[in-house]
Amino acid sequence: MQKSVREIYLVFKGAKDAHVPVLLNVEVKQTATMTEIVCGGMEIANRNRFEKELLEAKKIAEEALNENAELIKAKNALVAHQKILESQYRKVNSLKEQQQEVFKLIAHDLQERKSIFSSNYILTKGKALPQAVVEQLHRIISFNSNMSDMLLTLLHFKELDNMELNYTEISLSEVINDAIVDSQLQNAERLVITYPEKDLSFFADNRLLMRLFKELLKNSHKERNPDAPILKIDISAIETVKNSFLELSDQYHYDKFIKITYTDNSTGFRTKFSEIIEKCVQFNKINIGLAYCKQIVEKHSGIITADSTKCKGVRYTIILPMKQPSH
Repeated sequence: MQKSVREIYLVFKGAKDAHVPVLLNVEVKQTATMTEIVCGGMEIANRNRFEKELLEAKKIAEEALNENAELIKAKNALVAHQKILESQYRKVNSLKEQQQEVFKLIAHDLQERKSIFSSNYILTKGKALPQAVVEQLHRIISFNSNMSDMLLTLLHFKELDNMELNYTEISLSEVINDAIVDSQLQNAERLVITYPEKDLSFFADNRLLMRLFKELLKNSHKERNPDAPILKIDISAIETVKNSFLELSDQYHYDKFIKITYTDNSTGFRTKFSEIIEKCVQFNKINIGLAYCKQIVEKHSGIITADSTKCKGVRYTIILPMKQPSH
């Protein structure tokens, strides 16, 4: 009557009298000349398997949807955190730039040496100045000179964080000679500086290596031993082969290094070199120069150490790669 029927349950007799349960769908189609009965059946066992597979697929799709929602949520949270970090980075970067500008302004003001000029003018033009006044004027000149040098070093120290090294093949003897000349120590009295006559060449940033030796020379001169008639500074260097993995104890790859030994007969340290570097303080005086030296060496993937005996001088050992690192 309805011309169709759905899911008629039938049991067919299969081979060897096996029962085969089937759900049968029937459609009746009437044409001009005949009536067709179209049947489609499905073994119930297969239907159950298909339904199970559909349910599994649905479950997987729902789980994937939930996971996707979690991923979207995590992504949104990550983007929010990135925005916060970006804002904080900008603030830190802005503070660093402001700090550098402050250093530049102070250093520039001190470099104008107005107080030094005034003090020197009074010393030269003043007549019969009391000894106490003369001593105070010399202290003012010395203090301003030291502050100017310290702030310039501090400015260089801060700039080194983001600096890209300009590697060139440099001559060790030329770098040391340039540092001596730039420090105006080439004609200094009661000072003897010896360094290698045989030239050693290696790859490094020429400007930073010169600053390294300038800081070491300045520190030796500043801490000279009053009991020693002559300040003696000796710089030697050799080529050596060393494991390039300085921090990883279980990795080995040997490369050529230059080992520089710098010794003087200054007053020496009263504390460990590592503590001086960490605190940037020596004898209750700011010594940012030695920390700057350590930063320069480490920027070149090298190491610097120091041994000292009170009133018997200091020995710095500097180890630098001879080749430019490949990145």
